[in-house]
Amino acid sequence: QVVALELSRTAPASQPDMAQSAPGAAAPHDAGRGGALPTAEDAPRKRINSPQELEIFTQSKLCQQLISFANELAEAVKGKPRSQDSLHNASPLIRGLVEMLDELENWIADFPPLDQPMRFGNKAFRQWHARLTERAEGLLLKALEKSPAVAGGANRLAEELAHYLRGAFGDERRIDYGTGHEAAFFAMLFALGARGAVEKTDAADLVLLVFAKYMRVMRCLQTVYVLEPAGSHGVWGLDDFHALPFLFGAAQLIGLEEEIPTGEVYKERIVREYADSFLYVDAIKQVLLAKKGAPFHETSPMLYDITAVPTWQKTFTGLVKMYRAEVLGKYPVIQHFLFGPTIRWPGDTDATPSA
Repeated sequence: QVVALELSRTAPASQPDMAQSAPGAAAPHDAGRGGALPTAEDAPRKRINSPQELEIFTQSKLCQQLISFANELAEAVKGKPRSQDSLHNASPLIRGLVEMLDELENWIADFPPLDQPMRFGNKAFRQWHARLTERAEGLLLKALEKSPAVAGGANRLAEELAHYLRGAFGDERRIDYGTGHEAAFFAMLFALGARGAVEKTDAADLVLLVFAKYMRVMRCLQTVYVLEPAGSHGVWGLDDFHALPFLFGAAQLIGLEEEIPTGEVYKERIVREYADSFLYVDAIKQVLLAKKGAPFHETSPMLYDITAVPTWQKTFTGLVKMYRAEVLGKYPVIQHFLFGPTIRWPGDTDATPSA
């Protein structure tokens, strides 16, 4: 039975119920087998244009639902390393999404960096992004057609989700990238769950295969085109670009404190042995590579402070709170978030702030 990765209005954030329909997103029967999605007039668009509208969003059931979805995915990867073999056992849709991201990575070779005086923001990124804009819908359709759950709704769902995919890899005008773009990719995963395109059993693969592959593509784009961080020093100073690899990565490490102590996660031996298996360690590795030559506690004071937290469970809990406050709750970051047929603007559906 295909179930939506959706969350109960009453379920606590730590124990979301994947089988319940969610008040802030479209119910799965709207786009189930043979179901029809709303038409192109309802294309996802920006709705947060003022502090008042930001408050509507942050106080909404939808915002809590996004956090619950992050908790749900995190629960699925607790204590679970990444494995090269898992792709063979993944569902057709998961494999299709990974193949789509493989193709995006391959495009980088088609658009080598241009010779230009500025070090940051290589303009060849605009060529790469133009191809993404042109082909996003077709790539998503190819992946979605592998899921029997969306059947007749695949075309319209691809059209809708293409807006999130185009916004997930950085801004082609400013040639920068930040956690708002990362949130667009997370929103696409959330929408796949809300539409019933993925099953409960896909949750770990969404993180360890699909999101991990997205991270690989982003690291390549950041390196090859020298994308600037959106904002001065990254949103919260964890990393110049990302938030979710730390959140999901901390969940992966829960219960593994003896093997990978929180206070030693940045040490050379840990990074060498575990970066390929654990998202948090890989994220630390990327920070160390980007900021070589200076001590970790100087280049990354917040990450260094977090190493004093004794357990990965406490680290994870703190990172979830931080994500809600500093990404979903910060106007400069979340103002470009898109709302449409699946991820509905709460001002239209549940404008009364929830408790």
